[in-house]
Amino acid sequence: MPISDLCSRELVCVERGTSLRSAAQLMKKKHVGGVVIVEANGKKKPVGILTDRDIVLSVVAEDIPLSSRVESVMTGNVIKVQQEEGIATVVDKMEREGVRRMVVVDAAGNACGLVSSDDILQLVAKELNGIGKLFEKQIENEKSYGAVLT
Repeated sequence: MPISDLCSRELVCVERGTSLRSAAQLMKKKHVGGVVIVEANGKKKPVGILTDRDIVLSVVAEDIPLSSRVESVMTGNVIKVQQEEGIATVVDKMEREGVRRMVVVDAAGNACGLVSSDDILQLVAKELNGIGKLFEKQIENEKSYGAVLT
């Protein structure tokens, strides 16, 4: 399954000149834990990411004014993944880079989604639940034939 099938396509973006307060308010309004910082030229080239954790560890803990620009605390090294990459590749990359969120980009390098470890965990939980139900069904089928289960 390509990561584009799993990622959130409702990408929340702000430009690097946006105030921290505005970004935090947008995160609250959109119920997201991070925003992608994009160039101010109208394109969606990702140049950074700002997460709720960044706000706590940098803004609150370091007493940085909320009027400061997001570029002053954003993570500038954006870890990106191509939209056609598979989930296993994305998980490996997340582990290697030590990140919980990755920006999904199209062939032109424009941000087109965001995938988080929570997204992947939800998929795995759903798949495991399906396997569990299949197992239960197989047991019921065997019982209906009078088979002895060991």
